[in-house]
Amino acid sequence: MRNTATVLRLPTGQPQKIDDGLKTIALVQREIFRSGWSYIRLATAAGVGEHTVMNIARGETKRPTLRTIILILTALGWDVYASERR
Repeated sequence: MRNTATVLRLPTGQPQKIDDGLKTIALVQREIFRSGWSYIRLATAAGVGEHTVMNIARGETKRPTLRTIILILTALGWDVYASERR
């Protein structure tokens, strides 16, 4: 079973489910490039390693942890809400 979370980027307000799958990785890659931040700046803000950010951005990491995804998106200004599966 995959771990999932719901993220929301304001002001768009459209909730989006994320997990550790390919669509989420593509979303994170787009947001990294859209931010214009250096890998080291984003890594520092997210509390992850620079190589972690670089490898995700380049598509070299195929299965980053959900924790890493959430840390990066949060550093980029996303609001993250966890919800329980029912």
